[in-house]
Amino acid sequence: MPFIAVDREENRRKIQELLAENPELQEELDNFNREYEFRKKLVLARREAGLTQKEIEAKTGLAQRVISRIEKSTETSPSVRTLRKYLNAIGYELDIKRMAAE
Repeated sequence: MPFIAVDREENRRKIQELLAENPELQEELDNFNREYEFRKKLVLARREAGLTQKEIEAKTGLAQRVISRIEKSTETSPSVRTLRKYLNAIGYELDIKRMAAE
């Protein structure tokens, strides 16, 4: 496979132009990034609690595959009940806060 030079700055500029031209695309990207960061925090919190996915399964009754989907999948969203079980197992609780005014 030949080496292909990639101009990362040029690619970033083109992406920024696309996002500026398409607010819906920017909103979709923002939503994806928020969800990605949330799931990353879940994994970090579980690891900080010293728990494996199998241990969460034993504590909650949620199948390990469900726990894996909670942590990784952007295609499915867990129910509030499932998310609460997961959070309680790692020592957290679900709390809703008003966002700061922009």
